[in-house]
Amino acid sequence: MRQPAHIVVVGGGHVGMSVALRLKRQVRAARARVTVVEPQPYMTYQPLLPEAAAGAVSPRHVVVPLRRVLPDARIVTGEATSADPEARTVTVATRASEEDGARPLVLHYDHLVVAVGSVSRTLPIPGLAEHGIGFRTVEEAIGLRNHVLSQLDAASSTRDPALRDAALTFVFVGGGFAGVEALGELEDMARHAARHYHNVAEDDLRWVLVEAGERILSEADERVGAYALAALRDRGVDVRLGTRLARADADGVDLTDGTRLGTRTLVWTAGVKAHPILERLRLPRDADGRVPTDASLRALGRPGVWAAGDCAAVPDLDHPAAGAVARGPFPADHTAAAPGGAARPGETGPRRGGSRLGGRRTAATRSAGPGRTPVTGPAAHTTGDPDTPAPDTPICPPSAQHATRQARLLADNLAATLEGRPLRQYRRGQAGSVASLGLHKGVAQVYGVKLTGLPAWLVHRGYHLSRVPTANRKARVLAEWTLAALFQREIVSLGDVEHPRAEFRRAAESDRDRPAERGGTPPASGERPSGGNDSDGSASRRQRSDDGRGG
Repeated sequence: MRQPAHIVVVGGGHVGMSVALRLKRQVRAARARVTVVEPQPYMTYQPLLPEAAAGAVSPRHVVVPLRRVLPDARIVTGEATSADPEARTVTVATRASEEDGARPLVLHYDHLVVAVGSVSRTLPIPGLAEHGIGFRTVEEAIGLRNHVLSQLDAASSTRDPALRDAALTFVFVGGGFAGVEALGELEDMARHAARHYHNVAEDDLRWVLVEAGERILSEADERVGAYALAALRDRGVDVRLGTRLARADADGVDLTDGTRLGTRTLVWTAGVKAHPILERLRLPRDADGRVPTDASLRALGRPGVWAAGDCAAVPDLDHPAAGAVARGPFPADHTAAAPGGAARPGETGPRRGGSRLGGRRTAATRSAGPGRTPVTGPAAHTTGDPDTPAPDTPICPPSAQHATRQARLLADNLAATLEGRPLRQYRRGQAGSVASLGLHKGVAQVYGVKLTGLPAWLVHRGYHLSRVPTANRKARVLAEWTLAALFQREIVSLGDVEHPRAEFRRAAESDRDRPAERGGTPPASGERPSGGNDSDGSASRRQRSDDGRGG
């Protein structure tokens, strides 16, 4: 009896989860089994992170548990540490191997789906790593919300004017969708929260958006970006165009226009880069660190390997400058062949949802850079593959819309491969763009029609509600939005959730320092404390483990 094909999905984000879910619906269990490798046992729907940070949506409702959504798939909580494309194996470091020293898990695959996404693109700016706050995970969204509210508390309780001004100044670097939406939602939340402080007025808050380009929301139509810029400035947001962050320290930031801003809040949303894990998977990568694919999302030069989302360099066949590419469908058993090998990770890349107009990446240039593996050019076209992009074909920018569509096509093409059907090419077919600027405020362009204000905000919510995975999460998000329309925003800061053992440790240290007040004496060295506690050795091991989680 023929064994089912083993499909290993590296990355359980939106792309990885969507591919696995669609595959399980299309392919019988007797034909394929799916394994998902992901460090976290859940998927985060990132477009709703700004609303989670502002308290409009509960953070637990923007994440989806993988084991509930994929009951028939094997979920491996761990991180891929290496891969052998020739032997078709992936080595995974699980929590058991990290804590107990067990051997890493080795997975043999027939098809490998690379969907590791991206990470924040940082620059070698002095002080950025020490004082910046990212905004790509639900943990960062919760932490940023708690931090903003704690700054209001600090400003309300201090008599130092400089400290007060710094606490009420919030600097965001990056004017893409992530930065604009995060600032818009948090500014709205902080403005509402300030009403409950007797000595903090709404006008005391200062919000600064720093953008290196000449306009914000450069990924969208110019009119959409112009409206968003005017709307933010009308709300008092200080938008600095053509400006970059020069350095940061504990007391503030310096900008390239010579401005010094006293602040205790620096949020970095200036783009993304391909996940550095790609270096360990021995896949060919372009100058931006992404895996080059053909139009059917097969990795060039790696039979049995597929890639989609932010980590993939997918040819944009609908771009006006796209070169001639033969139209499909293509044989399911045909795999592109091109030179391949290990390469260094990219250090920079376009922001999520951004484009490279004027300096766009093409199939001819995406392999450029020292140490990169060439994946296009004459050698790529001598294979006779009609699905390989022409050298001048632009590639799709990393965006949520591209990732969603690519995930669907990848699952369909993988299913077609298993069943011997022809493959299809990726066509973007974007309907437009939407962005929230805060409660009841937004901007959108849908099929060429520009919307602003409340209508755009409703379109934004309707679009993302339709894209939230599972009916369970859709219902919960809709219920929270409905309740939020009836009641005021929550302004509670739960900063101690980031350090869950802090209160207990303070109490324990206080008791240890005052044994005489209890009428007792400290336990002798090596003696087990009363109360049934563990020995010092196990307690210290638990403490080190908890400290590693930020406790």
